[in-house]
Amino acid sequence: MSLTQDQITKISENLTKIRTEDPKLAEDINNILHYIEMLDEVDTTGVESTVSVVEQAHELRIDEVKEKLTSSKDLLNCSNQKVVANQIAVSNIMK
Repeated sequence: MSLTQDQITKISENLTKIRTEDPKLAEDINNILHYIEMLDEVDTTGVESTVSVVEQAHELRIDEVKEKLTSSKDLLNCSNQKVVANQIAVSNIMK
């Protein structure tokens, strides 16, 4: 896959802020596309996808229920905020 200078100019005008005056730009972009084509030819059958190259074990924490709350009143009593009409009052954010 290669791009012409006209195609690169069109892409840069519509999608990016690349300066198209650089005469080496077409060569650089075509080299990148050639490299991508080379990568596409690599047989990755049987290769497991990785998110990270670092071995890490992520352990989930165990949820512990310290106090069982059974009503909305119990939940409201946990708040340090002022309770008005069975709702937690918050400051006005629409100033």
